[in-house]
Amino acid sequence: MHEQSIIQIHLSREQTVDSLNFLYQFFGSDFIEKYTTVPQLIGILGYLVGVSAFLQRNDNAFRWQLTIVNIIMTLHFYLLGPESYPAAILNIVNIFRNVTSTYTKNYLAMLFFIALMWLFYFFTTPDWKQFIHYFSVIGTTLVTIALFRFEQQKMRLLILLSSALWIIYSLWIGSLGSLAIEVTFAIINIITIIKLSKKSPL
Repeated sequence: MHEQSIIQIHLSREQTVDSLNFLYQFFGSDFIEKYTTVPQLIGILGYLVGVSAFLQRNDNAFRWQLTIVNIIMTLHFYLLGPESYPAAILNIVNIFRNVTSTYTKNYLAMLFFIALMWLFYFFTTPDWKQFIHYFSVIGTTLVTIALFRFEQQKMRLLILLSSALWIIYSLWIGSLGSLAIEVTFAIINIITIIKLSKKSPL
């Protein structure tokens, strides 16, 4: 009985290590070498452009700057390789989604983009049974709902939840630019939400 307990503890530890393996891979000893490649530098460019987007208090300016980030990040994810193709496709859809949401809040338009995202997800993901990939498409779905149905604080709160999912996904696929974008966006978003809430409560 005692031996079984020891074996169970050992297996539990191995499972924990396996589940955190992508963190070890991300922050390995070759960190500098891995993240100064062309795809990663393009991701950093997307990060630098994107920082100003979440500093915007004007919703339309926010949407347009977010579109520029999506264009840059599409190239970044494509160059990272097959594991990141779903993220690249999602960013392409996001370009058209952002522009559309600037001109209309039509409910059917929102559903169209959400359906498109999930359709492309199943066609492009290397393994649709691998749950981690759902973090990207669920996160992007939340942003789509936020852009079409909400404004100001409520819109940014939903995008903040999306950022949390994308942070985990970015760590898993090894995207430094995406990780930097989502962490910074989350911080700036929180600050902007606080500022907006002082002007008008939720």
